[in-house]
Order: sequence, then C-alpha cells, then structure tokens
Amino acid sequence: MPFDPGSIDKNVSPGSGVVDYKLQRLHFLKSIETGEIDRSEACEIHPELLRVARSVAPLLGRNCPLCDDGQLRIVAYVFGPRLGGGGKCVVSDEELQRLAKRSGDFVSYEIEVCPACCWNHLIRRYPLD
Repeated sequence: MPFDPGSIDKNVSPGSGVVDYKLQRLHFLKSIETGEIDRSEACEIHPELLRVARSVAPLLGRNCPLCDDGQLRIVAYVFGPRLGGGGKCVVSDEELQRLAKRSGDFVSYEIEVCPACCWNHLIRRYPLD
C-alpha cells in the first residue's frame, strides 16, 4: 500500500488521536510473502517521496523488510491550514514543533521508505498538539 501525499483523506478529524499502522504493515508483508500481493506493488513510490527519502530523511534504524539491504528512512508530511494540498514535508523535530505551535488543526503522517528498493508504508498518523 504505497503512500501518496495526494491520497490523504481530507475528512480526517485532527482530534482523532494516534493511528498506528503496524498490523496493516504486518498483514501486507505476509501477503507479499504468500504471493497474494506482488512485490512490485509494495515498491511503487511517489517520486517526491523517494527524493526526500534519498536526500534529507533521517534513518529509522532498521533494515528494509523486503530487500534487507536498504536502511529505512522516515519521511513525515504534515497537512493543515495554509500548507497546500500536498501538505508540507517535515524533516526535523524542530520543524514539526514549529508547525505544532501554529494556529489550526494539523495532522502528521509518517512513512517508512527504503531508498534502495522503494518499499514504503504509512506507519503512523497523529494530530499535532
């Protein structure tokens, strides 16, 4: 289930709390392992997401679950007022904190990305408070 910034549900309430996608990730990986889902589907990636992962995204500290060679990186996008339809890519905690202090409801989406094989999966969504 590749992440695409344009696919964000605009009707998500910022106050809906943290949503963790670990179980969905495990199910997706199991489906790849059993052949229900082709591996190439898991490695479809939006070009901007890949560019950010390769150039500025911090390391996650884990190897890729598919290729086991690539170091996973974490890419975060924040959506909210005055950030445009594609949201804002956030690459540091300081930048995230600055956005959290602005007025309005903001939601952050964190995606793990392997720059080597292009694996990507949404891992967490949470409101900025």
